[in-house]
Amino acid sequence: MFYKQYELDRFQEEAINSIEQDHSVIVAAPTGAGKTLIAEYVVEKHIEAGRQIIYTAPIKALSNQKYRDFSRDYGDKVGIITGDVVINADAPTLIMTTEIFRNTIFDNPDRLKDVPYVIFDEIHYIDDIQRGTVWEESIIFAPQHVNFLCLSATISNLKEFADWMRSVRRNRIDVVSETERPVPLEHGLYLQGYGLGWLDELKEIKDVLVAREQALVTRGLERANHAPSLRLMQPVATGVEELAGADLIEHIQLSDQLPCLYFSLSRRSCEEKALENTDRDFLDAEEREVILEEYDRLCERYGIQDDRGAEQLRALVERGVGYHHAGMLPTLKEVVERLFTLGYIKLLFTTETFALGINMPARTVVLDSISKFDGIQFRPLKSREYHQMAGRAGRRGIDTEGFIYACVDMEFNEYEDVENVVSGDIESIESQFNLSYSSILNLYHRHGENIYDVCKKSLSNYQNVSMSEQLDRSLERAREQREEELGKLVCIHGGDVKELWDYRRLEQELRLEEKALRFRERRPRQAHRQQQNVNRQNAKSVMMRTVRCHRCSNLEKCMKLADGIQSYDEITAELSRSKELMENYQRQQIEKRLVLLREMGYIDDKGLLPKGEVASQIYGYEVQITELLFDKHFHHLDPDQINVLIMAIVFESKRDCWYSEMEEGFINSIILGPSRRLEKIRNREEALEIDTPLKELDANLSAATYAWSTGCGFDELADYTDATPGDLVRYFRMVSDMLRQTRRATSDDDALLDKLNVCISKINRDVVDAERQLRAGQGSALTSS
Repeated sequence: MFYKQYELDRFQEEAINSIEQDHSVIVAAPTGAGKTLIAEYVVEKHIEAGRQIIYTAPIKALSNQKYRDFSRDYGDKVGIITGDVVINADAPTLIMTTEIFRNTIFDNPDRLKDVPYVIFDEIHYIDDIQRGTVWEESIIFAPQHVNFLCLSATISNLKEFADWMRSVRRNRIDVVSETERPVPLEHGLYLQGYGLGWLDELKEIKDVLVAREQALVTRGLERANHAPSLRLMQPVATGVEELAGADLIEHIQLSDQLPCLYFSLSRRSCEEKALENTDRDFLDAEEREVILEEYDRLCERYGIQDDRGAEQLRALVERGVGYHHAGMLPTLKEVVERLFTLGYIKLLFTTETFALGINMPARTVVLDSISKFDGIQFRPLKSREYHQMAGRAGRRGIDTEGFIYACVDMEFNEYEDVENVVSGDIESIESQFNLSYSSILNLYHRHGENIYDVCKKSLSNYQNVSMSEQLDRSLERAREQREEELGKLVCIHGGDVKELWDYRRLEQELRLEEKALRFRERRPRQAHRQQQNVNRQNAKSVMMRTVRCHRCSNLEKCMKLADGIQSYDEITAELSRSKELMENYQRQQIEKRLVLLREMGYIDDKGLLPKGEVASQIYGYEVQITELLFDKHFHHLDPDQINVLIMAIVFESKRDCWYSEMEEGFINSIILGPSRRLEKIRNREEALEIDTPLKELDANLSAATYAWSTGCGFDELADYTDATPGDLVRYFRMVSDMLRQTRRATSDDDALLDKLNVCISKINRDVVDAERQLRAGQGSALTSS
């Protein structure tokens, strides 16, 4: 079968055949295998039929890229809706973030009545701790006539996931799987201090280093004196390919393996490593002239030609080097993406978010580390994370093979961790179902007390059924083994087991009394209490001697059996607790949130009250916004102060950032009252044992927000904080999104509506205006293609 001048692979043809039969399809295939072509078929098929389809993506950057790509092919038949952008919202093909799709299901499900297909790109995002519940809610609560095309490269428990979808969707769901890559990958390790090798060489070196270390310890040398010199020891003779004085990047260049995506797991490291390569040159004179001309043209189109970050990056770009991370201006990131796609940037240092769906493969991928900081501690990468990044290697139709190099710190990375990362099984996706207050309100509005039955459809509940069955089997085995051990307890005196338990109890109590007595002996003022303790000890000793077990020749044997039985009792109790928690956790959390919503006046037995109706239309910080609305805080503040308050709601400080402080009296007049109101709710959440309580207000970005709202230039924000440009833009866009949601939820309050419009105009300007960026980029794409 041919489509768009391509002869389709087997899995592509299978998926399209299912689509032709109006089935839902889950497609699991390696990155670069051609899953997007299946999505394009769905788009084109339904554009020709005059029907609307929806394409969802996990991140806004991917949504924007799909909008640009589809717009080139289908023009004004494509639209986009994200929290930042609304363009051509009634188009036959609508690109949106998954959150927007979920919100549409709750807000206006009738809007989906003529939508036959929804495409979920990167469906494995359902496993994301913070946002995965959005995918799950979308699949559960979407109208039943909607079919899904789910695309992913990494689902190891594919059958379980498909079976769950079949349990909640009425339409047929087919599974199409492909394991072969069109461009094969050569995986390697860069063993720092040694060279290129693989797991065998790593293990051999590690074994030798351990043996040497043990020998040094045996000779009495302290670890502190020799550990730092491990790398300086005479090299281990192995099959490692030495680089003959060249470093890894030089090896890649000399081996004709460019372009290269170099994944570094921190923003700072991306920039530092890029700057370390300013002495390299990957371009000839003609290429340098072309890339600088294109770079300057793009920067001018986006209006960032005078930005300090753009000026720094220009010095790298002219050598074919770049960096890309979330701390950059979004417009500058897009410039980098375009130059890389056009083949001008040969070495790009980037964070792992670059691996999430953005269609920018390279010939070679380097992972700077097989460990990452997860916000709490450093941990080895998951196998899924490794393969997600590695999958960017090898360009279909260009490369005959792709190359991956994972850098291994020989001193700190353990062999077992490296092995699990690069060759272990990809982790199963797990449910992250966790209904927000807004989702609960929407479900309560439609289903009332039957909300619990609805939530039984979750992937969490589906997976729990299997786990519950496993726990039941474990419980049964523990009980059987306990009974077997109990059967061995035969009293030679004709007594029963109860006597043994009584004896053990007395023995334990006596030990406690002896311990307490020893403690009080060190406190002479407690002499009268010491005597009491002595008396209690004597009484228990007498009682123990009256039990037949006391001097029984079988006592030691019986005690060992009793210890075994007690161990089984503890195992059984723990298994029972785990089973109860697993089976009841979600229901209990919903119950507790409903209790709080009822107490706060959001719901009653009949349904949603006015506060509940407002909160049900806001997604993210819905309780904070609703409480402050009904307490009239927004009515009493001017637009600039409202922007400061909204920023305090959404913002989360970073420890390593500096923030200018506002005058105490001024900032307190804005956030002190709201802080106290929300703290009461947090205390009630704690009392009810509600997980993931409301976020506290964070006023650290208030000075910068007030300055931006009152008209300062973006470059002037450096006087108020050293937060990165990308973070500032992201938070300003979050404020703008929350203002839009608040405006929609309070559309009948004309006075507040006018004020909120002013608030949005003050925040959503210049580089913060995402729609302006997308429209500029769309024109740029047309001229660059």
